[in-house]
Amino acid sequence: MLSKKLYRSVLKVKQLRTISLLTLALATWWISFSQEPPTLFEEGEQTHKIDYFLKNFNALSMTENGLPKERLQAEYMKHFSDNDTTEMKLPQITMYSEDKPDLQIKSDTGFISSDGELVLLNGAVTIRREAKDKLDPMIVDTHNLRIQLSNDYAETDEYVKIISKGITIEGTGLRAHFRDPIYIKVQSDARGKHAIK
Repeated sequence: MLSKKLYRSVLKVKQLRTISLLTLALATWWISFSQEPPTLFEEGEQTHKIDYFLKNFNALSMTENGLPKERLQAEYMKHFSDNDTTEMKLPQITMYSEDKPDLQIKSDTGFISSDGELVLLNGAVTIRREAKDKLDPMIVDTHNLRIQLSNDYAETDEYVKIISKGITIEGTGLRAHFRDPIYIKVQSDARGKHAIK
């Protein structure tokens, strides 16, 4: 008799232990799924997300008279929806003038602000103007050029090298306006060489 009572007691203890463990497991499962998952970002914060991209991008802006003003090209561009900015690979800007040679500006990469007014050309930048009539050809080599398209203004704080018809000017920093009146100013440490033929 005693052994049957002992057996039943042990069995009840095992059953109670199993029920307790099962209840604990179910409670843990319910708590873990009833809680809100942790958020990775604060409410309202967005990730830096591309909403579209283009290969062989080409955009032309015109003057009020319907003449070409600037052409912006890039091998690849991507636009970000969160801040409405654009990044470019191998961008090229062409500035047109009626009576002067076109100005070509190329760089490794580029960035366009959300309002489209500021273009940052990153890495090595080359500005090239071919000869026309009495204007000599010109090449400007620098890095990290900032361009304000609305007023055709460009600047950099980097090393600059300007070559035009046997004259070489080097220095630090550049301030330039590419429409009439055209001017290019080297900010500091300017030094020049003139090749005599």
